[in-house]
Amino acid sequence: MSRLASAALLCVALAACGGTQTSPTPTPRASGSATAGATPTTAAATPSATTDPCDVAGQQPPSGTIAAGFATALAFAPDGRLFWTERSGTVKVWQNGAARDFAHVSTVTTERGGGYSERGLLGLALSPTFSSDHLVFAFYSDANYTQQHVIRWRDCAGAAQDAQVIITLPSGADCCHKGGRLAFGPDGMLYVTLGEEHTSSAAQDTGDVRGKILRYKPDGTVPPDNPFGAGNPVYAYGFRNPFGIAFSSTGQMAVTNNGPSGDSGSPSTGYDELYASVQRGTGYQWADCYGYSHPLATSSCPAGQPGPDWSSERSTVVPTGVTFVDAAGPSAYAGHIVFCTFEGGMRIFTPGSPHGSVATGPSTCNLAVVEGPDHALYWSDAGHIYRSA
Repeated sequence: MSRLASAALLCVALAACGGTQTSPTPTPRASGSATAGATPTTAAATPSATTDPCDVAGQQPPSGTIAAGFATALAFAPDGRLFWTERSGTVKVWQNGAARDFAHVSTVTTERGGGYSERGLLGLALSPTFSSDHLVFAFYSDANYTQQHVIRWRDCAGAAQDAQVIITLPSGADCCHKGGRLAFGPDGMLYVTLGEEHTSSAAQDTGDVRGKILRYKPDGTVPPDNPFGAGNPVYAYGFRNPFGIAFSSTGQMAVTNNGPSGDSGSPSTGYDELYASVQRGTGYQWADCYGYSHPLATSSCPAGQPGPDWSSERSTVVPTGVTFVDAAGPSAYAGHIVFCTFEGGMRIFTPGSPHGSVATGPSTCNLAVVEGPDHALYWSDAGHIYRSA
């Protein structure tokens, strides 16, 4: 999202969303518990008599448009509740027919002097075993301007408990390329996107976490079977600013990637990308190439590094959240990868050779998109979450 052409639009949206939150930041790598969630002001749903008191009885997802302040990520719980992150620092949940605060983090949405920034509360994922462990994960930029964290809470009937920072990452010295999206894979591992933070050379360095898709256990430790050795969280590399990630039911990983804006002599606009099937241990082309394998730093693109399945080429769309829509989804989207764009609304991807194509969807799909348990599609812009049956 780091284009100057987008800055004016984004800053207008941010003005309505608030700035720095004042709640305390949990200590990185905390070994104990810390309270970070807001105490709910409304009664929780009645727990089932046969389950623990933190369970919530089956809920209906939102049936129409609801207000939300710059909802950067959306995630449904198995009980039907919709959780979302608001960039200014609040995690919310739709429960008993209304929005309620679930948790808060201390974050920032501008640079130190008040300028344009891509920092904030950016990513969200629920544990694949949420029904039994009730774990909620989020990614946010620390108010100290030097770190970003993945934090984990335990949901108890709509209230956050046991806050623990499980992963700490660098945040970069300037405004942009923070990444910050989360998704669980079918292997039960937590996948984290991290931009190269305006250090182009970092994207091709497998010993550097920047410009990568990272893979962790749900407790924040690194799985021993990661592709680049013990202790290395890197799963795939060569990305500029991966700002959307999703898995299909079969384990296919889709990632959106923001194109260049003059970095390292690249074009100042265009070349936004979708990778429809990111592979373990694979290198992608930034910063040697961009778009449909246009060389930048070398005379040709590195051997064995695939280009995107779709590129906007000279157009600028600024891709954000992405999802897979199953066969039972709304007819216009069923069976497709769908992603939002900050400047162009929804894109509906169809594979092709040598490249795929996209159709356009609702203009309000600017930040995040997900298929609900009712098979409706939900997406967000700066002020709302929408539903399409």
